Amino acid sequence: MFSMVTTSNRLRLPSFVVALLLLVTTGLVAQQGADGGDRARRIAFFGSSVPNGTGDETGQGGYTGRMRTVLEPHGWEVLNRSRGGDNTVTIASRFEPDGAPDPDTRYLTTVDPGYAVLALSLGNEGIMECAPGVTRRCTATTDEADRIYEQFATGLWTLVERTRAEGIVPIVALCYTRSDFNEREYEYTRRMNLLINSWDVPSVNLLGAIDDGDGRWAAGFVADALHPNSAGHTEMAHAFVPSLFEALAAGKSLPVMSTDPGFIRVRGGADAPLSFSPRETLRSFAVSFRVRASGDGTVAAVAGQTLDYSVGQREYGRRRQQIDIYNLAPSGPTRTRIAVVDGRLTYVADSGETVASNRYATDGEWHHVVLSHYVARGETLLFVDGALAGSVAERLQPDLFVLGGAGVAGTAAPDQVDYKDWMIHRAGLHADEARALHAGTLLQASLEVYAPLSHAGGAVAENLAQSLSVVEVDTTGVTVSQH
Repeated sequence: MFSMVTTSNRLRLPSFVVALLLLVTTGLVAQQGADGGDRARRIAFFGSSVPNGTGDETGQGGYTGRMRTVLEPHGWEVLNRSRGGDNTVTIASRFEPDGAPDPDTRYLTTVDPGYAVLALSLGNEGIMECAPGVTRRCTATTDEADRIYEQFATGLWTLVERTRAEGIVPIVALCYTRSDFNEREYEYTRRMNLLINSWDVPSVNLLGAIDDGDGRWAAGFVADALHPNSAGHTEMAHAFVPSLFEALAAGKSLPVMSTDPGFIRVRGGADAPLSFSPRETLRSFAVSFRVRASGDGTVAAVAGQTLDYSVGQREYGRRRQQIDIYNLAPSGPTRTRIAVVDGRLTYVADSGETVASNRYATDGEWHHVVLSHYVARGETLLFVDGALAGSVAERLQPDLFVLGGAGVAGTAAPDQVDYKDWMIHRAGLHADEARALHAGTLLQASLEVYAPLSHAGGAVAENLAQSLSVVEVDTTGVTVSQH
């Protein structure tokens, strides 16, 4: 049975965490005043060469340095405790000193962080297939590669547990890419990232910021085979949910997939029934939801800026070789949308180019939509019910996501449309991840918004993701059902 949520036209419905954060922050200030330290606001990045900033020819410290720029104005201290070449085996000796600390070693525990971003890669672990004549840090057979995969998973989880045992909150960076990866390494990387997504630990999807579609660095975002350039580091930093650490400080737990059968129904009314505007710059993204429509019309939209790029060249490395660096810059407003066109779920780009699924949204069944955008490689992909419908070449920088309409007057929505499980990730999602979402697996890495839209236990647009981001609701024409 349906009932009106409220009759107000523009109701801002924050997550419960906003109120909780005020209480927790008060407690943290009191705690810091008691012991004279600031551990509760200290984050250490603990990994290998990429988090250490290698490849960033500007000397800004890579994505770790960029996260320092984002977080320090909000009272966080960001430290870099990474070392080039480390893997799950070699990093263990740097966790804490055995006896007197070596002054030349970057230990984790000696800086006493409250949070640790654990950032390692399968490449350093030795997953690469051996080239002719090479025997070190590579695998000659599938069995050897499987053992390296298990070694990495076991070693990384051991590091998570060891971190927690020290009272440090761990955050795991998903595995990323390399320019010398082939399909085998790419497949292991995707598998590992799905596995980490299933762990009870927050994570960040770095691959979704930089992947060229074949498991390598995107052109213009690479310094050398193993490292991104300054532009690549910038995109990887955008994959971090800006309020993740505030949410963790507030005690917000990892989200789980809602099993509540409820959903919202939108019938006429506002141009933007549900909307979200990111607090910090967002580039690569994925927006997903379940939908059941009565007819043709716009069911979701993304607005923002189209990005153009210019190619610069800078010297990099000991040999001072010239590398290409893509500089992305807004070139004008854009508005894209997902619509039901002739009964089929369709992506309509700002250019007018369309990608149509072969799935009909008006058959009375629920359908799952994933719109996945990779800014580095310049591609948007539409998945419907776990299957790729097609892609469009474009680069976007969104500043508004809309569910239930186009966000502007004059673009009609279906007469009646139902929604549930609205998610917004700060990273593109590949085909394996789209299929996992369709199957009901929640991918928490870089998840900024998860609104089940079931109204179970809270506001209709309560955000369960580990963020303090807020979904706005215009309740005109919005009703909720528990059936």
